Amino acid sequence: MELDHPLESCTLLYVENDKEARRFFIPFLAPRVKTLWVAHNAKAALDLYERHRPDIVLTDLKMPKMDGVELAKIIRREARETPIVLMAAFSEQHHLFAAIEARIDAFVPKPVKVNELLRTLEDIAKKIVYDRVQSQVQAKMAQHYLAIEEEALLIYIDKDGRIKQVNESMALRLNYPLDILIGEPFESLVFKDDHFNRYYPLFEAIRNGDSWHGELHLVTQLDHELIFKATLVPIYEINSTSFQLMLLLEDITELVNYRKILKNELDETQNTLQEKIHFLEQYQNAINEGTAICRFLEDGTILKTDSRFDEIFGYEKRELVRRSFYQLCPNIEKKLRLKIKETVQKRTVLRSRIRCQDKENIIHVADSVFIPIYKVNGKIEEIISIHNDITDIIKLNEEIKNTQKELLYILGEVAESRSQETGYHVKRVAEYSRILGRLAGLSDEEVDLLGIVAPMHDVGKIAIPDAILLKPGKLDAEERAIMQTHASIGGELFGHSERPFMKAARIVALEHHENYDGSGYPMGKKGREIHIFGRIVAIADVFDALSMDRVYKKGWPIEEIVAFLKEERGRKFDPHLIDLFLKHLELFLAVRDKQKDIF
Repeated sequence: MELDHPLESCTLLYVENDKEARRFFIPFLAPRVKTLWVAHNAKAALDLYERHRPDIVLTDLKMPKMDGVELAKIIRREARETPIVLMAAFSEQHHLFAAIEARIDAFVPKPVKVNELLRTLEDIAKKIVYDRVQSQVQAKMAQHYLAIEEEALLIYIDKDGRIKQVNESMALRLNYPLDILIGEPFESLVFKDDHFNRYYPLFEAIRNGDSWHGELHLVTQLDHELIFKATLVPIYEINSTSFQLMLLLEDITELVNYRKILKNELDETQNTLQEKIHFLEQYQNAINEGTAICRFLEDGTILKTDSRFDEIFGYEKRELVRRSFYQLCPNIEKKLRLKIKETVQKRTVLRSRIRCQDKENIIHVADSVFIPIYKVNGKIEEIISIHNDITDIIKLNEEIKNTQKELLYILGEVAESRSQETGYHVKRVAEYSRILGRLAGLSDEEVDLLGIVAPMHDVGKIAIPDAILLKPGKLDAEERAIMQTHASIGGELFGHSERPFMKAARIVALEHHENYDGSGYPMGKKGREIHIFGRIVAIADVFDALSMDRVYKKGWPIEEIVAFLKEERGRKFDPHLIDLFLKHLELFLAVRDKQKDIF
């Protein structure tokens, strides 16, 4: 299967101008991919890309005439989604900003480690193959829906209760031209009689985007009453709360009429048939909801599973039957039982993301739907659960986040390496920021994010000339103005991305020199106008700068540092944060003493 060996089903364009590197990597890559194309420069790579459209591009950064970043930008204009992997030496880290702008998918440092390169390519190939399989599944589903469209009686309704579409079979059944009903209130088709209020739950389901099952009486253009078995299914757009509703109908007018005539003789038979129809509709609805299916009783006893469910959890079918479904979710067993019990009582559908454990005790994450199935008398028969295993997607997202974290940390170290600070400076500032953020009441997620982006506070110094950045003496007014531009430059380097890491890094770089009284730069913000990340990093940065020895100065005694912080409380620094910092000073001194610089 493609998912077992994803890289073998992908094509690769390898761009490398170094002859020795090509001689080493071509024999390594060729047997591991479906097709390998090799280019010795960017121009040849573009020609091959246009002819073959490879699944993945692996390129060296440093090449004559056109480097790997410029090549990536051109490919991005042609095909925005093609994954691009960039190989570069640590000394070439200054190209990272351009790489981020070109939306490089992964970065492999030189000298290249074979295992690291293979792992990076396999991770990207896994996502490509997963998307490919998803597309195939969606295409098959579309074919099924086309078949339903031709054979079934369908009415599509918008969230305002107006008819969006009626298929040809249904329009003929109602004796209406195909387009005359479009835009009309669906309620106008419902037969008006003394029991019209029985449809109030249907109209409420339409407004709320919920499912509904029941008998529905509609009126034709000739004022004839038709009786249908109806199932209302909400169809939500991907990543959106917008929806439309599909009403699937089965004309049971003749069946109802015969039932009235033969009620006495066929009462028992009719009840059995109605029960089967009722179950069939609910089963069909459940099957359309997901991929892996498990049927179990209200107490959790498993009745039946499909092959996909068995495959995910690694059990033989005989091992699962009569086992409790809740045992597969040991960490949330009690909570899940309560949710399903409430769902059964309210006669609703439960949608939840759950964590389950397979036979090898490996955790799987699934988006799941639990649908209670009732008998005609209203008693619960069983529960159908449908599960979409998203474990691989969750892992891929975590790997992408970790890559972004590593890139940000490398950038922070690159920025500090150009100044007279040390690598320990950014590590200490990050740790100080985490501690102060936690004391200030930030959430665990916000504390982690702050610790990741705090090293970015001086990244704009990359653009400051060495003559100013490394000047041993005091800066004059013009030099000081140039130095102060590093905050604005740092903010601009991260653009206006809405991705959490980039957005937070921009805030820290841009606002860590803003003063609480409004006298800071570059925007003159004051008080709570300054983001709390900027206010925290400002204290962490100054404390570390004053505390530590440098080749050009001695660190201040702690008494003088405390006096300075108190003096600047409410002027340069947030008074509340300073109070927290001084109250817990021993926590920050412990970090300082543990991570001292070495000269």
